[in-house]
Amino acid sequence: MRLEEIIGAHIADRRADEGMSQAELGEALGQHLEKPWSRQAVHAAEKGKRAFTAAELVAIALALDVELSELMEPPLKQRHEDVELQRGTISARKLAAVVAPETPEQWERRADLKTLRQISPMLTGVIQTLKILNISLGGLLTTEEEQEARENPEGAQQWAQEALAARATLTAALADMVGQSVQSEDRKAAIKRVEKALAVATGTEGGSDS
Repeated sequence: MRLEEIIGAHIADRRADEGMSQAELGEALGQHLEKPWSRQAVHAAEKGKRAFTAAELVAIALALDVELSELMEPPLKQRHEDVELQRGTISARKLAAVVAPETPEQWERRADLKTLRQISPMLTGVIQTLKILNISLGGLLTTEEEQEARENPEGAQQWAQEALAARATLTAALADMVGQSVQSEDRKAAIKRVEKALAVATGTEGGSDS
């Protein structure tokens, strides 16, 4: 692999993480260079088809809010390969040691941050789904039925009791996910509560909790 390809891949990944288009990145580079880059220029850079100057690398790091060393660091899965320079080659491990001589603790922290960036959109989708389900469960009971189920749970109809319990369970699970609960519960228990709430809402709950 070529050094330009490593840099280009990092640019593309970081740009995607930031939610920027190639045209937007090109405009941002114009704040640090003589003129903005076209979308085609950014595309060529991400494909490893551009020989970067030092000024361009600094501008890219500033525009993407990333450390300069991260742009040149070989991916872990390719550390066993050689990296092609303009003249000769260098092992990917040696290049990594030169551009990013970080401690194991620093590497672990950066890996965790990258993982968080990747799963955050998925977690947001899950929370939104739970909120919609909570609203749907709320529509199953009228105000009078809900008040009766709260004040006289033994005398309320079975389905009203279940709907009210499901709402309470789902609300608690949602609070756990967004960090609003007073006391965090076991992860497995939270998952089980959500599964039971879904079963009640869809009418598929059986007689067993298993």
